[in-house]
Amino acid sequence: MMSWNVEEFNAPDLLPFVKAGQKLSHAAVALQMQSTGALFSLQIEAASFLSRRFWDDLRLIETLMRRDEFADAYDVFVNFFQNATSDYTGEVARLAFLGAGFASETAGRAREEAEATIEDMRAATLAP
Repeated sequence: MMSWNVEEFNAPDLLPFVKAGQKLSHAAVALQMQSTGALFSLQIEAASFLSRRFWDDLRLIETLMRRDEFADAYDVFVNFFQNATSDYTGEVARLAFLGAGFASETAGRAREEAEATIEDMRAATLAP
């Protein structure tokens, strides 16, 4: 029976470019995870907003069904659209602000990872 010695298959020290590649792969996965988390956060925010707006739509229909006069219905309808326009404008601004924050955070992480990788590569080429 043949036995395998694990130490036969372990290189004492990986080549510098292999280490840099591993670090780069790890950084790419971390950035992908951060981007996915940011995307989920934006989707949750958008779904929450749309849920609130749909309930407002239902309340509009209920209110219009209870109104007998055209003038009252017109006022309700105009008020609804003013509120809806304001809500959508505010939500677009909020999503833009959140997206900018996520992009800034991701860019900062990418810069840190790039600097660390460059420093590691520099140290590996200077090492005897």
